Amino acid sequence: MPPKKSKLYAMAAPLPKNEVLTDTLKQKWILGKSIGKGGFGEIYSAAAGESVPKNESDFAYVIKIEPKENGPLFVEKTFYLRAGKAVDVNAWKEKNKLKTFGMPIMHGNGIHESGSSKYRFLVMDRYSKDLYTLWNSCNKSFPLSTVLQIAIQILDVYEYIHSKGYVHADIKPANLLLGLKKGTENQVYVVDFGLAARYTASKDPKRAHNGTIEYVSRDAHAGGTTRRGDMEILAYNVVQLLSSKLPWEGLLKDCVAVHKAKEAAMQNVPQFLKSCFGKKQVPDVVSKFVNYVSEMSFEAEPDYSKVRKIFLDGLKSEGVKFESPLCFTKPLEQQNGVTTKVRTSPRKAAKRGSTNSKPGASKESEMENRDSSCSNNFEESDVEKEEETPPKKRRVAAKPKPKDKEKVSWRDCPTVKASRVTRPGEFVPLNPKPKKKS
Repeated sequence: MPPKKSKLYAMAAPLPKNEVLTDTLKQKWILGKSIGKGGFGEIYSAAAGESVPKNESDFAYVIKIEPKENGPLFVEKTFYLRAGKAVDVNAWKEKNKLKTFGMPIMHGNGIHESGSSKYRFLVMDRYSKDLYTLWNSCNKSFPLSTVLQIAIQILDVYEYIHSKGYVHADIKPANLLLGLKKGTENQVYVVDFGLAARYTASKDPKRAHNGTIEYVSRDAHAGGTTRRGDMEILAYNVVQLLSSKLPWEGLLKDCVAVHKAKEAAMQNVPQFLKSCFGKKQVPDVVSKFVNYVSEMSFEAEPDYSKVRKIFLDGLKSEGVKFESPLCFTKPLEQQNGVTTKVRTSPRKAAKRGSTNSKPGASKESEMENRDSSCSNNFEESDVEKEEETPPKKRRVAAKPKPKDKEKVSWRDCPTVKASRVTRPGEFVPLNPKPKKKS
């Protein structure tokens, strides 16, 4: 039988700017401009209180809005009330000595009436760019070290929500947003818990193929909600962010065919990875992680420490510390097909925690709509369309010096400011010029 078509949700009518919403705790929130749209409604910038902020930067929150009769936002609100309370998130963060933590906190929720319509809303922190937008701008490929740093941050969130009895079930680059507040620019936040559910040992056919079809796990294809499924989804994200593709991308309209392709992939991991990376060498750390996932049983609890060590060992081999700033572009020698590692002196494995970052660009961007015909859940990105600005013209010197093709600056990293201080993982010239003798 062909898969059922998506359940369509009613769209929320736009609300006027400066509309004031009151949540269940009687807190007031004022709407800013619309910064994103999903399959169900809109996402607005927002500020606490009733006074209109003078600057757009003062809109430090977002409000997700949908018609009251819709379901996805109700699911997300319920998850936050049960597993995402600020006191619990902060306690976990302190217990695990994390400077920042990629688990969002709900600041308010409620029902709002406007005219003859009723809306459900959710108030969250405002974040910066999503990884899908950055990935596209970087020729659909991130450096291995950056992907491993991101994977560890996602693993931290997995361990927390799994300890609360839930799975996320919808990790994808569009649901991974960089922090906006100072000190969180290199922290990835996991958003959109509209598919969050308690993990079980059973399968519900009504939930079959639920999620973003490109990344849906084998268990979810069969209607199961498992922790193994979350790890498998992470594996697909890691492979795609590195290799630019997944082998079933041409089958996304056929959920059953995608399911079969994923079953085959996990039964023959070497062939699966070869089909993704082609002539490029498959990173050893990726092979270890995907093989680990393929060997997990249906009800297994992930060995978070083991997986974290796999990722940290991979970072060490790249000469990058976990807390190093995220860099989303590759050095020229890697882009030209020749890989040259820049190693640092041997040090102890990095402690778990946030990156010690410097503020970078913080403009939101709207990601491409990737809704699947097999998904019965909305998909969205809490981001704003990026405003394009013309590049600054460079001054032409009288006698221009020849360009050093091998030199790569931290300015190539979209979210990290350049610095003259050498950091672990920084790309430096392969043939630096000798210093002149005084």
